Amino acid sequence: MQHAANQTAAASESLPSAHPPKSSACLLNLPLRRKLLISAATVLILATAIILAIVFATRNSSHDDQPQGAGTSQQTLLAPDSAAQKEKQNHTEATSPPNAQLIPARLQFQDVTLAANLRADNSTLKLYGGPTVVDIDRDGFVDLILCYHDTYFVRLYFNNGNGTFSSSKWAPWYDTHGISATPISPYTTNMRFSLSVGGNWGLNPRSPYLFEVDSTTRQVRNVTNEAGVYHMVGSGRTALYTDLSMGANVAYPDVLFLNAPRRDPSVPHHFAYENVNGTHYTLRQLDDEFALHKSSHGTVTDVDNDGVMEIVTYWTLHVWKLVAPFKFEDISDVVLPAGLDRRACVAVAEIDFDNDGDFDLYVARRTMPWHKEAAFDDYLLENRNGTYVEVGAQAGVPRNTASRGVTVGDFNNDGLMDVFVVQHKSGDIFLMNNGNGTFSVVRDVIKREEGDVGDHAVAVDYDMDGRVDLMYGAGDHDKAVGRYRILKNGMAMNESTPNRYLHVRVKNAREGGCTPLDAVVEVHLRDGSVMRRRVGSPGDAVAHSYLETLHFGLRAFHSARKVVVTYASGFVDELRDVRAGHVASVGRM
Repeated sequence: MQHAANQTAAASESLPSAHPPKSSACLLNLPLRRKLLISAATVLILATAIILAIVFATRNSSHDDQPQGAGTSQQTLLAPDSAAQKEKQNHTEATSPPNAQLIPARLQFQDVTLAANLRADNSTLKLYGGPTVVDIDRDGFVDLILCYHDTYFVRLYFNNGNGTFSSSKWAPWYDTHGISATPISPYTTNMRFSLSVGGNWGLNPRSPYLFEVDSTTRQVRNVTNEAGVYHMVGSGRTALYTDLSMGANVAYPDVLFLNAPRRDPSVPHHFAYENVNGTHYTLRQLDDEFALHKSSHGTVTDVDNDGVMEIVTYWTLHVWKLVAPFKFEDISDVVLPAGLDRRACVAVAEIDFDNDGDFDLYVARRTMPWHKEAAFDDYLLENRNGTYVEVGAQAGVPRNTASRGVTVGDFNNDGLMDVFVVQHKSGDIFLMNNGNGTFSVVRDVIKREEGDVGDHAVAVDYDMDGRVDLMYGAGDHDKAVGRYRILKNGMAMNESTPNRYLHVRVKNAREGGCTPLDAVVEVHLRDGSVMRRRVGSPGDAVAHSYLETLHFGLRAFHSARKVVVTYASGFVDELRDVRAGHVASVGRM
């Protein structure tokens, strides 16, 4: 048929025109008109080619250090107007393989601290490894507990659910260090949090304080004596809540209190309590190897994916395996790379950066006055079958930094976990995940006030609009400078830039066996990819946050194929065909 049509068209071109003949003057000028048309078209084509060449050359000269992608359009991760302010190496330092896919997003964060009704803190206040972010009243919106060390009251702000906060009347004044939050049991919606308080350089060691929040009235009461956590004293630093009974009382989270070493080095300074019935704790004996080791900060992870949480402690990095209830074995030499310099670790975040099903670690490190080295490099410890390999340099993690805090989240909803690293004095760093084992480095997004130093941050969608924000602390626990800030993610979200999201709110296990603490959430997309996060903290320095509602970027997908939640008890719950743009609840409260 096509051949027949072509024959018909050719035949019709040879037929005499049905229009009357043109004048002789028009016939004489016809060749000239054709030449003019051809010349104009040639000029237009040449001009277009010149313009495209200029644009291409400009892009290459501006971004010749950028990782190159496979797509037809390459976009650079830059803060607003930062290109004119810094040289190219200040923006993107990671290098990627030739087929890396760059993230077509533009990071923008707005300081909404005052608009959110968070009081403007006096610039002379100290901060200490905070803030603590937790939905303390269980209404679906995260609240804030803010530590000011020894210069001010501890502040509690309840989230109003409309982007603003209300200050609680509860405001004690202690020499506060780490603040950690936890669920109590599957049989109450009330929450608890502990204050690890200082001991005046070991001269006046004190017991921690434990508080309980009524989820209905928002009333806060001191339950330290009632709960029985007053037996041991120390120079408090932080508390870790997890199952230390190895399943004997998995419904009731236990607690491990980490403290600074005592003046008498033979006196144990770390201690633990077992939650025996959901309300009362019993002191448990720890072996001297753990109770006497010097690292006073920590977090939890599951190195070997066996469902039993390991303890990671730092300033000097150690990994401890729970081999029996409340009995730890130091497995650092087994799971950490040989020859790794374990000093100067100040913050740790669990992250599955390569979406391979196990959890890796980002370790933030910085210099201190008594160290002679110019700087310490951060570590990206990739989990390979239960042991760690340091891949920071090849992944594009900047070298020679002075990090103070770290938190993780999907800041552009592309389904990949990114990293935000708080720097002590220089500009903070976003590490945007390229999806091929590398990161693109983005600087100059977060602006600090003159003289501010970085402390820590927590990545969380505080207003539940589908964009991961930052609860940010700028200050120092030694010097009186800094304040807390709420930095709202201003990423565009519309059909022209599809970056959909899903919130998964994990409640207590439906079979009644345990709380959401340490549950692993998997979101399966329709292309076969799987994203994983753990209920808990998105990054720890001194304070510990606790997030039960987890954010997942879905890229352009309108729904997830399924959501799978594996609780600490081993119970598995599942949702199927979960639409984007809303909160999917799993379990019961």
